[in-house]
Amino acid sequence: MKHIDSWKNKKVFEKQLATNRFELDGNPPPHWEDFEFALNFLTGQHDATSLLDVGCGAGVYKELCNKINPNIKYVGMDYSEEAVKIAREEFGDHFYCGDYKDLTKEDAQKFDILHAGALLDMLPKGDEALEFFLSLGFKYVLFGRVAANLEEPSKVVEYEVYDEITTYKFTHNFSNLSLIGENHGYEILIKGDLTRLTLLYTKK
Repeated sequence: MKHIDSWKNKKVFEKQLATNRFELDGNPPPHWEDFEFALNFLTGQHDATSLLDVGCGAGVYKELCNKINPNIKYVGMDYSEEAVKIAREEFGDHFYCGDYKDLTKEDAQKFDILHAGALLDMLPKGDEALEFFLSLGFKYVLFGRVAANLEEPSKVVEYEVYDEITTYKFTHNFSNLSLIGENHGYEILIKGDLTRLTLLYTKK
């Protein structure tokens, strides 16, 4: 896992923020529409009122939550101090530095929704991370930009991001996504295509 700390890089999040500003200025990517659908569903039909955003990066999902439902309590977490600094400067005091592996079942009692956008596909052991997140017991777990394939087993490759770092690209076996959820007592709602799935896990 030689690239596990590659995202602790200020230039990456400066470029990410520049991209997010462009997207906020009337150029939203397709997975934002899926996030809006899921958040409206959870706040409208399931009375969810709080969201913990794990791997929040430059913090754009704080602004998305404000636009979709300004009443939702948002907290962002990232393992990169540089990301958290940028997020606070841009979107306010709603962010802290932490590793997802330090989350506990007590955290699952504090927030209705656990959200991780573009995180599962950046970890070298994506299936293990999925197992861990679902083991915590959050009522709702929402993953964005998950890559999957229908026939092949899960796999990981290295690739370049923002012309700054080398990181991982994890592709899940599609069947495993449902199976792991079932093993932890979740039903799954899937939107998007195999290159950028949005997965909403809800406790049965």
